[in-house]
Amino acid sequence: MHKQFPFIALFTTTVIYGLTNILIRFASKENYFSTVFFVLFFSTIMFLPILKLASGLSEVKSLRQLRLIVPLGFFVAATWFLIYFAIMNTSIANAVLGYMTTPIFVIALSPFLLKEHINKPIAAALFLALLGVLLIFDPQNLIRAIAPVGIISGIFAGVASAMVEIIGRKLKNQYGPFSLTFLGTSMGMLFMFPTFLVTGLIIPDTTSVIVILLLGLGGVSGSTLLYYGLKHIPASSASIVLLLEPFVSIVAAFIIFIEVPSILTILGAVLLVVADIIIIQNQR
Repeated sequence: MHKQFPFIALFTTTVIYGLTNILIRFASKENYFSTVFFVLFFSTIMFLPILKLASGLSEVKSLRQLRLIVPLGFFVAATWFLIYFAIMNTSIANAVLGYMTTPIFVIALSPFLLKEHINKPIAAALFLALLGVLLIFDPQNLIRAIAPVGIISGIFAGVASAMVEIIGRKLKNQYGPFSLTFLGTSMGMLFMFPTFLVTGLIIPDTTSVIVILLLGLGGVSGSTLLYYGLKHIPASSASIVLLLEPFVSIVAAFIIFIEVPSILTILGAVLLVVADIIIIQNQR
């Protein structure tokens, strides 16, 4: 039974993250910047005891490789803001499928930022992913030069998330996963603070505060379970399990909001999943 715990942790992570995407819909639409700031603020506060238990405070205090920690925080904040904006401005299916491009952008950017080689299977995966994204956009909209901002935001969230992963790879020898998560979240909070001030110091209403607390709790618990799973399961196998996250969001969106994905969106999703699996298998 103990051998199943890491898999249970990863499956639980997909459910938590999938439902977190749904929760965003219940947050305030008045000011995206203040909402994201408070999510990162409460996540930072809630992560402190976990970091202490994991003996990561000394790593955080050292602030090694600050030139990478700062952009890490920027891209963490950008990921939160962009996925929040995407979910508020398009269907949840389109938003999370755009975000699913993260592994694609990691591979596409790796030759330039990590000096990693792209082989033929990876090139094929990139082609499939591009085709999948085009289907999600709907070719008719592209012909008419109509590009839904929500879908674009979801894809840029994938880019930002890819940068978080790439910077994390560069810092893996200096920091443990808990320390990196805390540094990224707390630095992201600092990046969002000026936008919170400039956009009017809007304090979320009671409903939004509850949603923000749940989002922060979801982020912290999801990260903790994710790192527990990755400690015992190869990253390649774990990545396949985590591909279930967008489908949890899509099913929940159908049940709660009666959002039905179009045929093109479903076909695009299939191509993205195939592309991600090719990439994951190639990394074994």
